[in-house]
Amino acid sequence: MFKTWWRDYKKLFDTDPKWLSIWLTIYFAFLMLDLFYPTFGGTSIIKYAGIFSCIIYVYQKNRQDTPLILALLLTFLADTILVWTDMEVFGVIIFVFAQFMHILRQSDKPPKDIIGFSIIIIFLYAFARQYGFTPLYAIGTIYAIEIMLNLALSAKRYNKHRNLLRVRCGFYGFLAFITCDTCVGLRHLALDGVLPPQILPITSFLVWFFYFPSQVLLANSSTIEPKERKVARKSSVR
Repeated sequence: MFKTWWRDYKKLFDTDPKWLSIWLTIYFAFLMLDLFYPTFGGTSIIKYAGIFSCIIYVYQKNRQDTPLILALLLTFLADTILVWTDMEVFGVIIFVFAQFMHILRQSDKPPKDIIGFSIIIIFLYAFARQYGFTPLYAIGTIYAIEIMLNLALSAKRYNKHRNLLRVRCGFYGFLAFITCDTCVGLRHLALDGVLPPQILPITSFLVWFFYFPSQVLLANSSTIEPKERKVARKSSVR
């Protein structure tokens, strides 16, 4: 598997060395800052810029993949809310809709299904609250179901089309995403006193260790074949 990852890395680098160099610079910059200067406020801005760069990349490379662009935009909006405000529950709700856009694009469902999905979310949330879940854990449970479904859908695509780099990026991306969210869950359990607080530094570091690569991989996981740009040729008339 590691040989496959190395080949995929080289393919991504050969495809667009400029973008991969930008992402690697951002990645190692905030990892080093998190390790050696954890209180530096500018680290959040670097991370924030990295997530936004994924949207720009997809818009430049594959702008016809509207569901992927919307999923990344919603992810960016959720990050904005979680990083710069105290509205944690609302931020996770936006993440729920971002995951749903990934479900739509991986399962080829029409966008109109989002209305029915919204109704289901409301009922599931009310049900969870009725049985004693806090608002954060109620919406977090719905989110967890979604990301597991996305992992299953990406695994299904991987088993059918593993020769395609963008399909492998989707599968690896959701693996990294779900690992990141596991670290987020462990962090919340530690903050709530369920787990020992000693795990907080390592879980906080691992969240972004996995999260940023997941977004870069998903930015390269379009379910739509990129269209080649047509080059206009001038013809001379004699």
